Amino acid sequence: MPTIQLLSSPGIVRIAVIDQQKLLDFAIWYPGHTDGFGDVYLGRVDHYASALGGAFVALGKDFSGFLPHHPSAKPLLEGDWVMVRITRSAQGGKGVRLDARNISEYPMPSEKTPQRLHVGLSPFEELAQRFPDAEIRIDEPDLIQLIPTEYKLRVKRSKESVNSEILEQIDLLETTEVELPMGMRASITPTPALVAIDMDTATQSNDKQSKLRAQFNANKESLPALLHQLRLRNLSGAIIIDMAGLPIKKRRLFQEDFERNLRLDPLQPRFVGFTNLGLAEMTRPRKRPPLHELFASYHGQAIRILGMLERQFKSLASHHQYHHLTLTLSLSLKQSLQNDSWAINHFEKRCAVSLTLESDPSFAIQQWEYQYA
Repeated sequence: MPTIQLLSSPGIVRIAVIDQQKLLDFAIWYPGHTDGFGDVYLGRVDHYASALGGAFVALGKDFSGFLPHHPSAKPLLEGDWVMVRITRSAQGGKGVRLDARNISEYPMPSEKTPQRLHVGLSPFEELAQRFPDAEIRIDEPDLIQLIPTEYKLRVKRSKESVNSEILEQIDLLETTEVELPMGMRASITPTPALVAIDMDTATQSNDKQSKLRAQFNANKESLPALLHQLRLRNLSGAIIIDMAGLPIKKRRLFQEDFERNLRLDPLQPRFVGFTNLGLAEMTRPRKRPPLHELFASYHGQAIRILGMLERQFKSLASHHQYHHLTLTLSLSLKQSLQNDSWAINHFEKRCAVSLTLESDPSFAIQQWEYQYA
């Protein structure tokens, strides 16, 4: 029976779905910094871009999204009011994508101003619904306050730490190199246009037939693990996979393997086929941001610094008693962290200290320092 384990550190909750020491699913949850996926807004059409086949819709101050025109929908004019749902969070340098269909359950507000009408599911709620029979384990009592009422009967305080093997699997999700079965490995390179994956094998043999057979079997055994990594890392959009050491004719024999394994993914990716060069093509729907973007964002970098600061401060606090910390960051990271009051409060409660944020214009993005009193 799978379990959903919530692993907390300042400003962030890692959600791991575990079954028999295998990581079935994974998500990053910033409770104070929502990605907006699934939110419903009342918006105003700012500009209809016929060349792009849709309209830009204002959702709030300095916040807008793109609404593609659907053939069944009436044409939109600048100034029109429309209710929309975010169907793709901001990612890949692009803003949010919107949809105006199937939102009839929300009445039109009397006050005509861009506003949020409904908050979408959090990453936690999404996984809790995906695994309805899984027990939910929390490593921090205060996390119960984040969990909606309908899931609280499934919650159990976890007194045991998560197995080191699972923690290693989670840590490896931040790397671009993936170890696969049969001595295989894969290098993952996200680009603005697509995700490129290069599979490689250490198989060595002087017998050409034996080597080809070994490479075929290694690719076949490794493919399910590789495609599972796409799900764990939430890689999406166009994905190109260069399989290891096989002629093009042999690669085409893997179409059924791709299709069978992709059916296990809740986002239902689509296998497109093989290019003339033998590269496997697939698409995975873009919804929430991929892990590498969450970690690389200004907010993700600021949250990582909070985690490092907690470790350093607790080491100091074991010898001395301090009541206040001043954290100095680059301006971009300070502004991002200031917008996440939950993360700051979470840090203060975990460390039993008050925290003040400062910025230094001379600091590089990842540079930081702290003072204590």
